[in-house]
Parts: sequence; structure tokens; C-alpha cells
Amino acid sequence: MVKKMRSSSGRVKMTVMSASGVTQTSIATLTRIHKDRIEAEQRFLEEAAKARCLQERLTEARLEVGDHSEDAVDDTAWNYEVDEQLSGEQWTGDDCMDDYENMEDLPNCFSKYFTPGVHVNAARRRYDKHTRLQRNEHVQKAWEDQLPALVDQYLLWRHGTDVAMQVDDGAHTFHVKSVGVFDFTERLPVSQRENELPNAALIQAGLLGCSPIQPVAAIKLECLEFYHQLRRRQSSFSVQAMVKVLCALHNTSYTRHLRNQFAAAFDVYLAIKHHIQTTLRQALNHHGLAWRLTHACPPCTFKVSAESTLSPARLHAMDGNFSAKRLDGSGSADPRIFESDYFIPTAEVERFRNNARKECEKATNDRAVTCSNNWSAAKSVEEEKIHVFEQTGIFVLACRHGFVECIAEMKCSGELQVSVFSISQILDFCDDDHAIGHDIGCASRITVAKSALGGRAKEAGLRVVVNAFHRFAHNRLCQLENHPLYLPGFGNEDLETCERIFSSSNSTAPLIRHASLFHWRQFLHLHFDQWDSDKYLELSRFLYNNYKQALNIVNKYTVQLVEFKALTNFDNKDFETWHQEELMYLKDCESEPATTSISIAYVAELEKLQFAEKSYASVTQSPYLTYTPTNFTTESGLNYITRQCSNAMSAEYSSARRKYELQLNVVEHFERQHGIETRWSPDNPEYVGAAEYAKHRNFIRVVEELEGLVVQRLFELSKANLAGTGYKMRRHISKALTRWSVAICTALDRYNKLAPRQKPPRPKLEYSEVIGYSALGEFSLLKISRSDVLSKPWAQPANREMLIKYFKVLRSKEEIIRLNVEIRRLAAWVDQDEKDIAAAEEIFRETGSDGLATETRLFYAERHRVNNIHRQILCKIYQMDGYSGQMPEGRT
Repeated sequence: MVKKMRSSSGRVKMTVMSASGVTQTSIATLTRIHKDRIEAEQRFLEEAAKARCLQERLTEARLEVGDHSEDAVDDTAWNYEVDEQLSGEQWTGDDCMDDYENMEDLPNCFSKYFTPGVHVNAARRRYDKHTRLQRNEHVQKAWEDQLPALVDQYLLWRHGTDVAMQVDDGAHTFHVKSVGVFDFTERLPVSQRENELPNAALIQAGLLGCSPIQPVAAIKLECLEFYHQLRRRQSSFSVQAMVKVLCALHNTSYTRHLRNQFAAAFDVYLAIKHHIQTTLRQALNHHGLAWRLTHACPPCTFKVSAESTLSPARLHAMDGNFSAKRLDGSGSADPRIFESDYFIPTAEVERFRNNARKECEKATNDRAVTCSNNWSAAKSVEEEKIHVFEQTGIFVLACRHGFVECIAEMKCSGELQVSVFSISQILDFCDDDHAIGHDIGCASRITVAKSALGGRAKEAGLRVVVNAFHRFAHNRLCQLENHPLYLPGFGNEDLETCERIFSSSNSTAPLIRHASLFHWRQFLHLHFDQWDSDKYLELSRFLYNNYKQALNIVNKYTVQLVEFKALTNFDNKDFETWHQEELMYLKDCESEPATTSISIAYVAELEKLQFAEKSYASVTQSPYLTYTPTNFTTESGLNYITRQCSNAMSAEYSSARRKYELQLNVVEHFERQHGIETRWSPDNPEYVGAAEYAKHRNFIRVVEELEGLVVQRLFELSKANLAGTGYKMRRHISKALTRWSVAICTALDRYNKLAPRQKPPRPKLEYSEVIGYSALGEFSLLKISRSDVLSKPWAQPANREMLIKYFKVLRSKEEIIRLNVEIRRLAAWVDQDEKDIAAAEEIFRETGSDGLATETRLFYAERHRVNNIHRQILCKIYQMDGYSGQMPEGRT
């Protein structure tokens, strides 16, 4: 198009020739031309803004995943500026003719009277006013929109369908950087059909892009699956470590944006896998929190006909893990929410926790508080009071076979509050007659009884007990009431399942401490999903080992008990009687009579009065000194030193008299308050008895102090030997053990001074003897004050040892009964499980979901392989000497 402008007058004649050769002539004033120019500029800028907005959306995802290449950030093609002459000087006639006579193919948005030039100082980077949160939301929305298509393409690629490999002749080709485990391609051509998503085309080629719209780098699906399996088996293996391995293999320097790219692709890959897994589990009806609580563990839940009744029907374990902390504010720019059927919805936990907090405060019991304090005292340091963590840990509920049933987030709260909510889940979804082991089971039992769940828990026969290892932190009376060894129906189960779970899940702690909430849940879900898969593989081995252990205990201890009963003329009834006698005695000693407490307090006040009276008498009976200086006159008075001595004696006298009168008022008030008419003298029998009992109370306090120090040492020794305890923590534990060793020696000295004064005298202890104590029951015997009790059979060490063996034999026989039921359930489950998976595959094929059908077939092959292992080990159990369960059909 050619433009000619003539005349410099107020009116201008302009002729415009279009591309077709048609000319158009018009006359306009300079004012009209200037106005049209302004309107054209405005329209031009609007069109440029629309084009820039489109470019921003296309490049936004690439920038966020770390692609800072020139083609990703160069916006020169979208920067338009009007010629400098149009922005400053007045545009007139022939002076501007030469500026435009060589311009062609101008945009249609300009006026027919002029055409502006394009002259821009291009910026290398654009300024994005969006926040990181907004950009992440846009990226996530783009991924979510194309996720169903990516799932379909992934199934086509994974199962080798020929349709997925067909390529149209007119397909568009783009290039990406391809990253595999052992191969790297700088420019890999990828064919893209019309109206096909770039990542869908990449998946057909076995790749997954690092950004949703314009991927320039892609990771091979085999590489992502390789890291997926590594991450499931080794939770501490981070994305950064994987990327550094790839960089080393491909001779590339590691940079942070490479880690971001791999992480973005891995998140999408996990989303695809999670979508397929959820669809498959929904088809099998194996999804949701209710299913995990009621059907996740076959030996616990898959009941068969004509089986023996178990009481408790199921055994659970629950505990909190404070290693799974997450800093408050970490990952605040990540708006995603990871859906997992392991986690109880946070809103429900918080709503219940607010109500449970007051109930926990009301539910107090001296004995339960003592046990809880013992367990808390075993920590090397106190928890920080400053709330810097949004998630302070997780609270896990699991069955005795190790399957995780539900997880609750602990948000600035302790175990006791969240434990009540976990118990409510059992009451809501499970049958009656369940038992739960908790490290502070005595306190949890009281809390539940006094909470709103108390009536339901009692009606359902729910029992909360103490797990076996944590008995070290509980006093003897609590052990006799709550320890599984003394409770019928618990078998040999120690209820320490959560400790085993946490010893594995703690490997995720370094990665989730600063993670976003999305990745915090994602990492934990990956770990526990693999944990449950491993537990399913080990089910038959678990039953076999437990059966073998129970038979060994019965065979070994039964012989010893028979020999013991033959030598002592004791029988099984005596063992039961000993247990009840010890329990009743400790209950009687648990609370002190009110009259005894009053007598001890009265004697303590009388002793204070006697001391104040002696102090006052010593001051009043001091002889006065006569001192007359040689230069003394009636006018001179006493000298300075004499006056100071007199003032000191007067002050001492006044102080002693004031203390005596004050203590005398205290004693008189105490006597009036408790109706004591005659004051007790030191030779009064009641006074002597109360004083002796007070001495014993002091002795008991010294024993309890020694007990607490030994408990701390026991737990820190166990923690020092844990795998994964860091160097600094080991040094800290070592210093703590050294301090406690000195404290134990000091407390032991006080004990040895008081022990001979007791009636009967207590034996003196050596340091090596005290640190060898392995249970608090051994300390309880030191506190007994009655000589007749020490002569009881249950107080004798040899008898106590045989008593424990007697209860172990009882529990082992119960374990065998429970195992016989669980073996039948597992044998029935493996057959039914394969039938259900085959039925789900058939449904998928009938509905035309061939990809999901093939995926179900792979899942069937995996379960069939594991179930065959179960069948082999079950056959070994059937052939075991001493097996008393029901044989399967076709076996004798």
C-alpha cells in the first residue's frame, strides 16, 4: 500500500491505494487526522495487549517450572511502540513522507489517513504482576483440565495399543529435550495431531512434559516410574537426589530449575497413577476411610462361617508421632490439596478436638497422671512452647497385623485429645468388643470414660490398655490393671505396632519438614501405601511366626511350671490368687486415709513449733555481758561497737519471738479446725505413730525419685541404640545419661541413709544393682512397709518369676486360638480376592474401558503372585507339629 500526502495547509488531500490496486482519495483537516491517529493508536494498543495476554498464558507455566531459555522469556515479538516522532514532535505533511514510503503490509487496525511505525526498545524479561500463588493456580488449573486425557493416553501407551502409535501425515512436529535414566536427547521431534494436547502427544512417545501448555523439556515415563518405585521403598530419597543422579549420568551440572522441572512432571505422573488406582479401587469397593477401618486387614475383618468367637474381637494400636512435623507457612504458594483416604478430614478433627480439650482437662486421676508424667519425663528435653509448626505430627490407628487404618493430623495438640477422636472412628464404623493399645492407655481410658463417648464406649465393650514396651513408664498397679499380659483374650500381642510403623515412616521427616501441605500428605500417603502393600505380603509369615512362638512358649514354660508346682505344692489357682492379692493390696495402699494425712500434717506443724520454741529459748537464756570501758562517763554513753552488739541481740530476740508466736498461732488454728482438744506431746502414741509414718513417706519419695531417674535412663538407652539417631542426638543423649548417672548416685545415697531406719529395714542398694532394674514393679516392693506383706508368696522373687511365666502360657494358648481363626480368614480371602479382581476386569471390558481392564489384569497378576506365597506358607502351618486349627477342604 502506497500513501501520498500533499499540501502543508490546514486541509490535506490523501490518496490511499489498497493491495488490490484500488485507490481512495479523501480530504480532511489536520485536526481530524490527529484525532484518527489517536484512535488508531488506542485500537493498536488494545490488540497488542490481547496478544501479550495470550503469550503470557502460554509462557507462564514454562517459567514456573524453571525454563528460563530465551525462547521462553523473549517477548520482543510482542513489544510495539509508536515511532518516536509520533510521541513527541508534531507530525506534518512532507516532512514525514520519507518515514513511511517504504512501509508495506500494515495492520488493518490503523486509520486510512496514516500508519505508525514500529520502533521498540525490547525488554529481555517481562514484568509479571501475578503473585506466585496465582501463577501456581493457573498452572494447576491447566494440568487439571487435561488430566483425563493424559490418563487415557497413559493407559494406551502403557498397554501397547496400536491406536496410540498411529500418526497422521499432516501432524505438527515440535521438539523437546528428552531425559531418561541412561539417555538424553537435546532435540527430540514429537508429532502432534490437530486439536491434540502437547502432553498427550508426548505420552504417546513415552514422555511427560514439565509444563502443561508449551513443554520444552520432558521426562521419560520409565524414568518417572523408576523414581516412583524408589521413593516408595526408600522414603528419604528426594527429588533433588534423583535429579543429581541424572545429572551425573548425563554429564550435566545440577541447577535448581532442573529439580523444579522433574518435580512438576513427577507430581503429574503421580496424579495419573493415583487417578487409575482410585478408579480400580472404586470398582473393587476398596476405597474410603470406612473401608480401611472395616476391611483393610483380611485376618481381622474377613469373617467366615462357623468360626470361634474372639474376645476382644479385634486388637488395635494407636500412637502419635511427633517426627512428622511441618513448619507453619511452608509451601504457602501451593494451593493444591492431596486427597488421601488415609487421612481423616482436618475439619472433623479440629471440631472434635475443641470439644475434647475440656474433657481431657476434667478427666484427671492421680495414678494416671503419675504414669503420664513418667512417660513424659523419659524425654530428653521438653517440647518447645513456641508454636512454629502447623502440623506437630500425626496420630495413627493400626491393626495388630500392621495395616494403617486411619491417620489424623496433630495441629498444635497432644496425643490425648486426638486419641479420643480416633476412638470415635472405631465406634462409628466397627463392631463391638474392640481393644486398643496406647502408651498412655490408663489416661486415655479415663478420658474416654468421662467424655461424650463414655456411654457408647462402655456399651460397645471398648477397652483401652497399655502396650507392652511402655509398661516401663507405668507403676505396678497400672500394669496389673492395664498390661496385656494380665488381661484375658489378648494373646501374645504387644500392641506396639505403631512403634514399628514410626520407625519406618521417620525416614520421611527430612523431606516433609519444610514441604507444602500438598507434598506433606503426598509423601506420607506414598510411604503408607507401600507399607500396607508390604504388610499384605508378610501376612502369612506373621501368622506362621506367631504360631511358632506361641507353641514354643507353651512347650517350654509348661514344663517349668509343672516342676515348680511339684516342688512347692502350688497350683494354677494359687497363681491367680497371687495376682489378685497384689492388686488388692496396691489398691489399698494407693490412697491414704484422711485421718492419717491429718495426723502427719499435725505432727509436722508441732515439729515446727518445737523448733521455733527452742530457737526462742536459746535467745532468751543467753547471758548478758557486762562491759564498762575505762573512759566511760555518764555523759559519754556506750561506744559504737557495744551499741551494734546490743542492737543485733535485740533484733535476734525479736525475730525468734515473732516466729514462735506465728507458729503457735498456726498450731492453735489447726487444732481448732480439726477438733484437737489436747495438744500431742512427743511421747504421745499418736504422735510417735504419725512421726514414724512420715519418715516412711519420705523414704517413699526418695524411692520414687530414684525410680524416675532409672526410667529416664532406660528410655534414653533404648533411644541411643535406635537406627537413624543422628550424631548430635547421640551426643545429647550421652550427656543426659552422664547427668542422670550423677543424679542416680545422689538419690541412691539418700536412699541408703533412710533404708536402715525403716521397719522392717530395707536392704541397701548398689549402683550396678539399681541400673539393672528393668521394670517399675521392682521399685514397688521397696515401698512396702508391712513385714507380713514381704512374707507373702507373691512378694518372693522366685514366685513372681513363675507367676509371669504362668500368664505367658495362658496368653500363648489364647494366641493359638486367635491364630486358628485368622488363618482360616486369610485362606478364604486369597480365593475371594482373586475372584473380585477378575470380576472387576470383566466389568471394565464390558463397558469398553480396555485400558482399565488391562490395568486390572496386571493388578490381578501381582495379587495372584502374593496370594500364592500365602498359600505356600499356610500349607507349612497346616503341617506344623501342634497345629490345632481347622484343616481346609481336601486336607487331612
